[in-house]
Amino acid sequence: MKRSILLFFIFGSLASWGQSPDIQYAQTSRLKGSSDAVIVKNVPLAHTSQIFSLDKRGKFVFKGELQKQLGQIFGNLSKALNVADSGLEQVVKLNIYLKNTSQISEIQTQISKRFQSGKLPAVSYVTGNLSYPDALVSIDAIAVSSNSSDNFVKYLNFGSVQVSILPSGPVVYVSGQAAKGNLAESTLNTLNQLQETLHFLGLEKKDIVQIKSFINPIADLSIVQNVMAEFFKGGTIPPLVNVEWLSKDPLIEIELIASSNRTLSKSNDQIDFITPKGMVHSPVYTKVTRVNFGSKVYVSGLYGNTERGIKSELIDIFDFLDLIMKQSGSDLKHLLKATYYVSNDLHSAALNAIRPQYYDPKRPPAASKAMVKDVGAIKAGVGIDMIGVVIEK
Repeated sequence: MKRSILLFFIFGSLASWGQSPDIQYAQTSRLKGSSDAVIVKNVPLAHTSQIFSLDKRGKFVFKGELQKQLGQIFGNLSKALNVADSGLEQVVKLNIYLKNTSQISEIQTQISKRFQSGKLPAVSYVTGNLSYPDALVSIDAIAVSSNSSDNFVKYLNFGSVQVSILPSGPVVYVSGQAAKGNLAESTLNTLNQLQETLHFLGLEKKDIVQIKSFINPIADLSIVQNVMAEFFKGGTIPPLVNVEWLSKDPLIEIELIASSNRTLSKSNDQIDFITPKGMVHSPVYTKVTRVNFGSKVYVSGLYGNTERGIKSELIDIFDFLDLIMKQSGSDLKHLLKATYYVSNDLHSAALNAIRPQYYDPKRPPAASKAMVKDVGAIKAGVGIDMIGVVIEK
């Protein structure tokens, strides 16, 4: 109880709320260079592909120079968002993939220089090898867009950066799916499974906003890209994000976000927790969540105190998540999507064991769990990236 009161006091006394009509920010001293949560109304949102330090010809630049790579990446991001009727000041979430966890402090400093104090985006980190061998960092982003001329997903490009516009309206988050086989077979079979899920929801490929793949080995990304190109032949490949996954079988897991404007839900509930035909319900994650209305809550990557063991580390994470959601006008029954990064089997097992203590078994978020080189914090074994929704009746 004392711990919860202390966290409440820290959060409540240091929260800084932005003045934008669409975006609110909550920032504490818990994590440098980010807001603990960013709340955004049900407005169009630009989602980017994974952005690297590439020049306008698509050539990788600034090998071994972290600050210059970040400068190139943020320059590419800014120009891509401008094409999408957005900008850096409208960013609500940054997902950062880096080669070494020791680089985080410098990245946090650079983020603080590029965003206004008190209006920092939510930020998550994960460490591992990147698809460009010389890359030290890559980023994908979500930002508010004023491009609201269409009720369906719109795809745009700036150089090597793809951007999709998720229109306002219902959104589905599809948990990671995986099929066995070699990497090409596994990729194709998983994409086919995801397409079946979309069809069950009354959706199509062109409703996809972003695809995130967890791949082993990341060095074989070209195999995945070739399968993706064939799968989306005749249409547009949505923005892609690729993360190194330390799994031996299967070799790839794929999750996606899609607009659900094509088929309006008949449900009066704010969130539909959906188990597609042929799948089995789990009490710790939902196969698909569909949010029908309400402001989204993007939570920065969460890490626990590692000084008292794994269980205490995880309790710390979920207690703080509970606090953030309550302060954002939500709760743990209104979580939409979780990405769990774990760095070892012990933390993975402990995460499985603790989730039933916090989640309503009928309302767990959609989720993916990936074993990675490092979760993005020194000594931590678990990092959690979460999206929720503000409670509305």
